[in-house]
Amino acid sequence: MMIFGQLETGIDRATGAPINREIVQLDRDKKSWSTVFQMERPNRDQQVDGSFDGRWLVFAVQHSLESYHDWSVHAWDSTTGKTREIDEDAGIQGPLIYVDTIAGKAVWAKAVTRDIAEVYRYDLTTNKKSVVARGSIGAAWIVGDLIIWPEASSRDGLKFRAAALDSGSPVKTPRGLDKVGRIKQIAASGSALAWIEGEFRTIRAWKIGWDEPRTIFDEGRDKAIDDIDVSGDLVSWHTIDGGQPVYVGDMRTGSCVRLSERGGYVETGKDAMIVVYPGSVKQKYGSFVLRPSHLSPLPKG
Repeated sequence: MMIFGQLETGIDRATGAPINREIVQLDRDKKSWSTVFQMERPNRDQQVDGSFDGRWLVFAVQHSLESYHDWSVHAWDSTTGKTREIDEDAGIQGPLIYVDTIAGKAVWAKAVTRDIAEVYRYDLTTNKKSVVARGSIGAAWIVGDLIIWPEASSRDGLKFRAAALDSGSPVKTPRGLDKVGRIKQIAASGSALAWIEGEFRTIRAWKIGWDEPRTIFDEGRDKAIDDIDVSGDLVSWHTIDGGQPVYVGDMRTGSCVRLSERGGYVETGKDAMIVVYPGSVKQKYGSFVLRPSHLSPLPKG
């Protein structure tokens, strides 16, 4: 299993920001790393997203400490060790860039005007980029053999749209995603899509082949939730309460379990969930890796 991370080597005295020297590939067995990408401006650059499909690592780098719309997208080929830039911002204010990749295809959304974004499909083998959709779009993901994104309209609110990954052609929105509630945050991995609905209280999930979404977590007015992520059949989040512990829920059973007593966060891949949690010593953290495909379903509570 390949693990990628951003190597922080200190704190910039002028800005107080981390100095991020490079993006590295970690070897857990040898306890060593190798360089994937060197930051041009380590005191400002930071990786904000990335996805690995077994050959290609596609990742986004933010170049400003003040702006979210100064970024570039890069692709690293693990077979050659070479990296190339495949896109950059258009100078338009927009959300943080999210990228996804599978089977040599990469997908992301990019603001091209103040109110309009385009969904791009990029073939990493042929270096060809095409526009899949254009509208009021914030991000896009690969789910199974589809490209899926939420699009806002003044009449219908936020709706999921879809296109075929192999061709980029629009297709009918899959059953189960054609009618959803008020979406707040979205995460996707493999054949699954998960999101927070309403006033940050409910988590819903959907997989390719399901006729309708399933509720993973719903505490009504008792607990607000944030930072949703997904890997395989597992969905992670943390609750916005005194300790902000990390939770994970199982799409197969709807059960969930708390993974940390307080704080922490989760990083996910297609079949890996890295849980980072505070240790007993200040600024010391522990971590462990879950492989969703290797785990039995959480028992129904």
